[in-house]
Amino acid sequence: MADDITELKRAYEVLGIPFSASAPLIKKSYRRIAKRWHPDLYSSGTPSYIEATRMMKVINEAYSLVEHAPLRHHIETYSPAVQMANQAECEPDEEWKKTDRDTLPMADRFGFWVRFVCGAILGAFIALRLFLIFFEYSAFLLLVAGGLILACGFGAAKYGDRFWHAIFDR
Repeated sequence: MADDITELKRAYEVLGIPFSASAPLIKKSYRRIAKRWHPDLYSSGTPSYIEATRMMKVINEAYSLVEHAPLRHHIETYSPAVQMANQAECEPDEEWKKTDRDTLPMADRFGFWVRFVCGAILGAFIALRLFLIFFEYSAFLLLVAGGLILACGFGAAKYGDRFWHAIFDR
């Protein structure tokens, strides 16, 4: 696990992005760097062509690691002391502090709603089981079921993997 995190951190450094970068920001950075180091821009057989080929290989490997696994989700599980140390090591440039307001919140909202719906489905199954067991208290149970569905939905949306580990690691 620690080696995976180290590889992801190195990939973020290669792409020149902060650990809190969103998926659209990661893609934007990859495209910017790929345009700079693409081997087609250099004459074949020259030292600069060989260097560009090596750099593109490193950049492509870094992007394949980071593309679908933003490090911010892994870092959230660490203690606050480790988070502060990581932030001190890698302060983002002023350019990266200015995020594209149209793409970043949409990705975060989508992730929130996916986690919320999955949690609500779990809450619905638990509520159904309770309803089948305690059928005679149906009026009160409907209120409890609604609360359980919302609690599971918001719990999954806010806490993510920690919520699911708490539910299934018994």
